[in-house]
Amino acid sequence: MARFVVFGGWFGSGNIGDDAILIGLREVLTETLPGTEIVAISSDPDHTRIVCGVDAIPLLSPLGRIRGNGPSLEAYYRTFKEADACIISGGTPIYDYGHLSRGLHFGLPRALGKQLFCFGIGAKPIRSRTGAAFLRLLLRRAELISVRDNPSRDELLRLGVDKQVTVTGDSALFLPPDDQVTGLRKLVDCGVDTSRPMAAICPRALSTDFRRHYHEPLSRREIVGIRRAIARVAEKLSEDGREVVFVPMHRAPYDDDLSEIRAITGLMRGRPPWVVDVGMLPGEAMAVLGCMGLVFGLRLHSLIMAAAQGVPVVGVDYDPKIRGFMELVGLGNLVCEIDEPDEAYFERVEWALDGGRRLRRRLARYCEDVRGRIREEARRLGALLG
Repeated sequence: MARFVVFGGWFGSGNIGDDAILIGLREVLTETLPGTEIVAISSDPDHTRIVCGVDAIPLLSPLGRIRGNGPSLEAYYRTFKEADACIISGGTPIYDYGHLSRGLHFGLPRALGKQLFCFGIGAKPIRSRTGAAFLRLLLRRAELISVRDNPSRDELLRLGVDKQVTVTGDSALFLPPDDQVTGLRKLVDCGVDTSRPMAAICPRALSTDFRRHYHEPLSRREIVGIRRAIARVAEKLSEDGREVVFVPMHRAPYDDDLSEIRAITGLMRGRPPWVVDVGMLPGEAMAVLGCMGLVFGLRLHSLIMAAAQGVPVVGVDYDPKIRGFMELVGLGNLVCEIDEPDEAYFERVEWALDGGRRLRRRLARYCEDVRGRIREEARRLGALLG
């Protein structure tokens, strides 16, 4: 039996993808290390306990603490002290800002003599010398480093990380979906005709304020181009006789997918598409995506949750993590470039739809291979924990 403190995802924010990662981590650790207990660092511990089924404590922000806000240092100290080890997981905990918070959560286990494991993490490009030096120092303390895609591995190696970096995958592949009846019921409640072939579009809020929206830098021209291309794809799918369904994966006020959906649908001609504007738990969202014949996604975890069920997916290369996942599951040819003409988007959507059973079999094979890598990494973690 082992007790882990888990940090690194936007846990508690209501982001379906981050919740899916934490649930998947719980599943794979329970499978490979029976009796495992997890305490997650969360911005909303009650949400994390209810939705993800793990214990949680409030996230401590060093700047907030200086201002007198947030949990006490004593509570943090006690949680880390009582744990056997700390796991850095979540979506992309390696990026080129927020170093003060990262220093606390990487450094506290070390100060208390606890092992630190980086498990299936993502890494964004690090452009500053300060960030590179600081992250090398933090990662030197890790007993094990695995990443969820090849671009993340390449970035850590470019930084000069002097440890083995293993490519495994995203823990959300272990998220158990709700049954398909649940997904169909959600769609019917939103007015969707589920007797027709369906395609889902999962955009994400894009902004020139990329740090706040947590994606790679984009110009205003690029953002407008992506929105226009998605609108044209939605129109084409509708013209071809498909029910087009927009599925928001995050609803935080400053990162609200519904605002992006409104921006895209405002560019569309013809009958407006359906929007799943009801709250969904991760398993419910996965069930909804499992009902689709195609998922066109900018939200990484819409692609992961669909591919895990054999649903053909097409992504947009606005951030390295999209291409990273698509190449990991053998679909690098189904990634649209930002500046490509609309016709190139159409072609990739048609390739995905024409792939049929062959593409579904390929996805099943690749996703199971990635799950196998994640399981093996969990066993390595257990062996190092001793």
